[in-house]
Amino acid sequence: MGSSLICLFCAAALFAGGRPALSAEAPTVKPEPATVISPIQAPLPSYADPIEKVMPSVVFIYTEKNKSVGGKPSFEGGSGIILRADGLILTNRHVIQDAKNVWVTLYDRSTCQAIAVYPDLLLDLAVIKIDAGGLLAATIGDSDKLRVGDPVIALGNPLGMAPADGISTATTGIVSKRDCSFVMQGVPYYDMIQTDAAINTGDSGGPLVNLNGEVVGINSAHALFAQNVGFAISMNTARNVFDNLATLGKATHPLLGITAEDMKPQLTGTTTGTQRRAIITNVEEGTPADIAGLKADDVILRINDREVYAVSELTRALWRMNAGDETRITCQRSGETVLLTVKLAIRPDGKPLAEL
Repeated sequence: MGSSLICLFCAAALFAGGRPALSAEAPTVKPEPATVISPIQAPLPSYADPIEKVMPSVVFIYTEKNKSVGGKPSFEGGSGIILRADGLILTNRHVIQDAKNVWVTLYDRSTCQAIAVYPDLLLDLAVIKIDAGGLLAATIGDSDKLRVGDPVIALGNPLGMAPADGISTATTGIVSKRDCSFVMQGVPYYDMIQTDAAINTGDSGGPLVNLNGEVVGINSAHALFAQNVGFAISMNTARNVFDNLATLGKATHPLLGITAEDMKPQLTGTTTGTQRRAIITNVEEGTPADIAGLKADDVILRINDREVYAVSELTRALWRMNAGDETRITCQRSGETVLLTVKLAIRPDGKPLAEL
C-alpha cells in the first residue's frame, strides 16, 4: 500500500515535471495604431471671382445738392450698378434726391454727367441715364432663391471713396434674414434682405451679390445703433421698378383698393396654433377690389399661389406686379373660402402707404 502510494506520487511528479513551464506574464502584443480619420473640410469659398465679375459694373455717384451749407455748395456721394450697356444705372432714390447735378464715375475712372434721372416716387429706387455705350452690365440673379446663411457680398463706395481713388470696395457676410419690412423716414421698405455684410454711408445704391456674381439686392440702409445689420432691396422687387423706369421714365405701381391689418390674436380664433393672417378693414369704392367683390372683414389667405400671413407679404407680392395684371385672391368670408379675380389699376401718386 505504501509503495503504491509512493509510485503514484512519483508518477504525478514526473507527469508534472514533463509539462513545459508556464510563463508568469502573458506575451506583450503591440496593438495596431488606430486609424485617425480627419474630418473632410471643404476649402472656404473665394470671393475674388464674383467680385472681379461685378466690380466693373459698380459706379460712384456724386451729387451737388440744391441746398447749400454755410453758403457753399453741398455734395454727397453714393453708389449704383450698371444694368444696361447703353448707360442705364440703378441706385437708391435717396442718393439722387434734391440733386441739382449728378455725376457718375465708372470703373475705368472716367466721369460723366447724368443726362436724365428717373426717381420712383414710392420706393427708394431711381434710374440714372448717362451718355455712354458698350458698358459692362451686371447679371441679375433670382433673390427668391436666397436662403438664410447664404454668403453675399456688398459692393459700393463707402465714405465717398470713388473709383477715381482706386476701385469700389467689397465687404462680405451672409443673408441674416429675408422678407424684412419697415418704414423709415416715411419711405416704405418691403421685401428687404438683411445681411451682416458691412453697409456704410456711400454704399447706398450699390449691389448685393451672390457667389455667382449675380446682383440679388440693392444696398439701401443700415442700422445706426446696431452692429452688422444692413438691408438691401430684393432684386426681384427692384427689377420690376427698374424695367418701368427704364421704359416709361416713371414707375407705375399697382392698386388693389383696400386697407388691411394683421389679425390680432383675439381674432384668430381660440384653437391653439391658428395661423395669423391679413384682414381687410376697408374697400375703397370703385377700385379693382370693390369691382371684384372683396369686402371688409375678408381674411386674405393667398394671392395667386402665394400664402399671405401678414400685410407686409401682401404688399410685397403686389409691388412685384404691374397695373393691368390679373391676380387671384383667395379669402375667407364667414367661414367659407372665396376665390376672386382682380384686375389691378394704376396707383395714383401720393396715395397713403396704408392703402394698397
